[in-house]
Amino acid sequence: MLDVRDLQIVRAIHAEGSMARAARVLQVGQPALSRSLAALEARLRGPLFDRNRRGMVATDLGRAVLAEGAEILERLERLDRHLAEVRGAQVQTLTVAAGSYVIESFLMAAAARMLAAYPTVQVRLLAANWSEVPRAVREREASIGIMDLGNLDDAEDLVVEPLSTHPGIFVVRPGHPLLALPEIALSQILAWPFVLIGRTPRRVQAPLAAAREAARAAGALHPAFPALVHESPTVALGALPHSDAVAAVTVPVAAQALAAGALVALPWRAPWVALHSGIIRPRHRRATEAEEALLDLVRSADAEALAVARAMLAAAGISDAVEASSR
Repeated sequence: MLDVRDLQIVRAIHAEGSMARAARVLQVGQPALSRSLAALEARLRGPLFDRNRRGMVATDLGRAVLAEGAEILERLERLDRHLAEVRGAQVQTLTVAAGSYVIESFLMAAAARMLAAYPTVQVRLLAANWSEVPRAVREREASIGIMDLGNLDDAEDLVVEPLSTHPGIFVVRPGHPLLALPEIALSQILAWPFVLIGRTPRRVQAPLAAAREAARAAGALHPAFPALVHESPTVALGALPHSDAVAAVTVPVAAQALAAGALVALPWRAPWVALHSGIIRPRHRRATEAEEALLDLVRSADAEALAVARAMLAAAGISDAVEASSR
């Protein structure tokens, strides 16, 4: 007799076409999955998949299991959703893993709006380095991940939804020596103490390294890079009024300090200084009602944050597109 796990195994292998990818979806090791499939085929007295250059292709027996199993799994998933609704008075937990720039740019606003709409849902935000977000989703530590998609590699087992590209800026304290320059180059910015997150996104590494070399050649360079490391850009901004440090942030993170005049945005931008935000979710898992509601709020907050950023950049005379100066 087949059980639910057997049906889930057959569905995952068929959908992924690969034992390795199916193992990731099912959160098991590939050797364990191979043993489970072999045991299932032995019980059914026939192969469920042919192994060829195209990957794992269902046999007639496999297609029969898939056809009947799809309805069974759909009914069970529907039952789970119904039971969750019956238990509606009980508090549910919705866990989202996200990079700190995402959380502080727009995700916190979306999560706060859930409080009134879904009082029986506890939203947990796992602030993580961008490299940890896909792992948290794949290992079911979080049902939703929101991150910089420019850093996402293998995503065949995930549903990926791009959001906005949020412009980033360099900010300093009022009266910083850089503000007295008639024109600012990136090499001059990188000569000062820099505040950054612990793991730099790949697309920014080469420009930063080149600017640091140019600053070194000019004989003006703060030795440590980054000079100050913190995973929260909002917290890191607290260092700027007390030093000549420079921080790279999205506009919403610094919006309040910029509006109050406590910080100043440097008039320099390049297209790679940006947050390419997006949502990732497990491919073979239907979102709950609360998750769908949060995602709608995330999309709205994302669009609002981008509108605010563009308005503030326009008011400051800073382009939110390609900046001519990229030295």
